[in-house]
Amino acid sequence: MFLLAEKSAAKELEKLLFPKGEKDKVSILSMLNKITKGKYSDDLLLDYFLKIKGLQVVNMYDPVSFLTRKYLMSPTKLKLNYFEQVRFYESFLNYPQSSGQLIQSETNESKYITSEASGGFLKKRQLA
Repeated sequence: MFLLAEKSAAKELEKLLFPKGEKDKVSILSMLNKITKGKYSDDLLLDYFLKIKGLQVVNMYDPVSFLTRKYLMSPTKLKLNYFEQVRFYESFLNYPQSSGQLIQSETNESKYITSEASGGFLKKRQLA
């Protein structure tokens, strides 16, 4: 039953969260890969994004299908560490209204990621 809920809800949420279709989906997944430094598969990242942003976008008090509600109320398959979660929320805070694209900029020997959504800076750690 959960697999049916996952397939049905994922299609419904993708239509809602990716209005431009595959182009939006690819850009979001590439951004998530930058945040997590490519250590998770696209399927896990997509599940995390759909559940977290789906809960913020879908009003659970309005009529929502049973399968979508079941999917959104299940835990994510992926557990991000604290720093990845912070970067995720800063990058996608206002996602449906903004592009949420990360812009790379160089500032005094340190690299920062600027989030258009929040206007804030995130310092990238450089491992030597």
